[in-house]
Amino acid sequence: MLKIEKLLSLSVIFLLISCSTLENCETEIIEGLVYKNDKIYTGKCAFYDDNNGGMISSHQFNNGKFHGKWKFYYPNGQLQTVGKFDNGLRIGKWNYYHENGKKSQVSIYLNGKKHGIWKVYDKNGNLTIEQEWSKGVAVIDTTKSDNIYEDLKIDGYDIKPITIDPNTD
Repeated sequence: MLKIEKLLSLSVIFLLISCSTLENCETEIIEGLVYKNDKIYTGKCAFYDDNNGGMISSHQFNNGKFHGKWKFYYPNGQLQTVGKFDNGLRIGKWNYYHENGKKSQVSIYLNGKKHGIWKVYDKNGNLTIEQEWSKGVAVIDTTKSDNIYEDLKIDGYDIKPITIDPNTD
């Protein structure tokens, strides 16, 4: 009886491991749509590091468009970015992380446009920039320098998107 329980346990573990591995994304984008094997692609897949086999990113597609949850990872396996697409458009909250695991940025999208409060954090987790967006238009940009917050109201002006380089201090 003990052998059967061990065999059953090992079978369940193998099944869980094999089901959690996503197929390799061997896709191409043609005229804004994602194809796999010359067909518009629907499904989940991932890109893997050629050197260590670790997952670089995981993606979901529906009818050739970016869809569902997307994740990106640092080479050490630490989560770098997580967010969602709906029918090709970014939606909801996107979280970005420094390689040390601390949050680096929080961005919100509404139908593919920047919306709501965006926050940027330094490598120690301290808030450094806060921006407010309304349907793709910057409303307020607050930058913290030397422990002083500066608010800039920008009517109808779409400032450049925030970019974070995790390799700089």
